[in-house]
Amino acid sequence: MKEKKNLLISLAKLSKAYRAEVKEEMSGADFAPNELDLITLLSNNEMDTSKEIADCLGLSKSLIARSVDALVAKGYLETRVDEEDRRYIHLELTEQAKPIAERLRTRRKQFMAAMTEEISQEQFEQFEWMLEKMLANLERKKEE
Repeated sequence: MKEKKNLLISLAKLSKAYRAEVKEEMSGADFAPNELDLITLLSNNEMDTSKEIADCLGLSKSLIARSVDALVAKGYLETRVDEEDRRYIHLELTEQAKPIAERLRTRRKQFMAAMTEEISQEQFEQFEWMLEKMLANLERKKEE
């Protein structure tokens, strides 16, 4: 297959544009970007442990731990030890975090709508499928 040089650049630009949207939405608030990522992931119930989040974002567990500690100190996050396996600590947003999570969710929806304008649902689903396939290829290669 012919090398697609612009794919990685385009993905980086999309990520940068989204980060700029989040930064604008939360300007004046005292949050680090990783803290906002945590709030977003937890509000979507995609995962609820530091390890899952670190793996998803490709960040070190220590960086996630610092963000967790900061959010706990600010009152936006609570931790709960897993009853069956005490090695796992579950993260839960507090009531105080819910308005922040809603602002981020609304901004993300607006960003996605602008980004996918004039793209059909079928085209977008195919694009998502291709990205997931590429990631699976990389994971498989890493395991070899």
